[in-house]
Amino acid sequence: MQYTNDAIPEHVRTLGHEDPELLAIGMQGAVFRLSDHRVAKVWFHSPRTELERLQTLYAGLRLPFHTPEILEIHEGSRWLVTIEAELPGRPLHEVAPAFDTPTWPAARDCVIDVLAELATVQASPALFAMTVLDETEPFRRAEQSWTDALSGLLARRVATYGDQLDQVVDKFETKFDCLQQLLRQIEPENGHRLVHGDVTAGNILVDEQLRPVSVLDFGLLSMAGDPAFDGASAAALYALWSPDTRSIEADFDAALAARLGYSTDELLVYRAVHALLIGNAHDADPFGRDSGVPLTANLLNDRRYVALLT
Repeated sequence: MQYTNDAIPEHVRTLGHEDPELLAIGMQGAVFRLSDHRVAKVWFHSPRTELERLQTLYAGLRLPFHTPEILEIHEGSRWLVTIEAELPGRPLHEVAPAFDTPTWPAARDCVIDVLAELATVQASPALFAMTVLDETEPFRRAEQSWTDALSGLLARRVATYGDQLDQVVDKFETKFDCLQQLLRQIEPENGHRLVHGDVTAGNILVDEQLRPVSVLDFGLLSMAGDPAFDGASAAALYALWSPDTRSIEADFDAALAARLGYSTDELLVYRAVHALLIGNAHDADPFGRDSGVPLTANLLNDRRYVALLT
């Protein structure tokens, strides 16, 4: 089913909102601005139980920037719809200076400001109850270590599409085995913090001074764990399709090490894990958008990751 079939905005119109304005469409769903300072989000995959868990998580967050608030959950003919408060700010990617320009550090530091605040939040019972990606059980048991839970998730994801990776990643099995070993060696200073899991330049809304005023779209990979994972993934997600991606990641890594004390080697490990977790996340996309497998292969075949994993 394609967006042009009008099925998605019709889910919003049936709730009495005649002219919904499309704001964004992504892996999780489509967001529409309503006429009353609220937004409607049509969820492509999430069941009601997952949205209720997310609603509880949002209600407990206390951060210096705005985070979503789910006001209502409605059943559509095909998908669920949430009504949420509209949050202030413009997406960072719309106003950020380009990489490798004199003002670029302002954009990078805006992301790190967000990461630093997220890293202060202790994991709540609501966070431990969260599921990730298309899984139906909570990501992590309260008594389970962060790296054990992450290693298990990684194994499950690769089991679903490892045959695709084996065709495009040099020595994939060797790299995967090495990555699992390196992951299990990580002993985070605090593995019980809030991990957003999808900190992108589209999910950070900023003011005119490029200060973060809102952070959106928890839920896809939100979990209790090591905040360095957020740093690693945010660097990769900042310009995922750009030819400068590896250089942007390296710039982020240096800044994350200097400011937040993260190990650059552990950032590489976490980034490789993240790439494998999301490599086939678009497979159930109702719009048939491009697979992430080529991006995952590009990362794992890069010289830095070859040196790390072989």
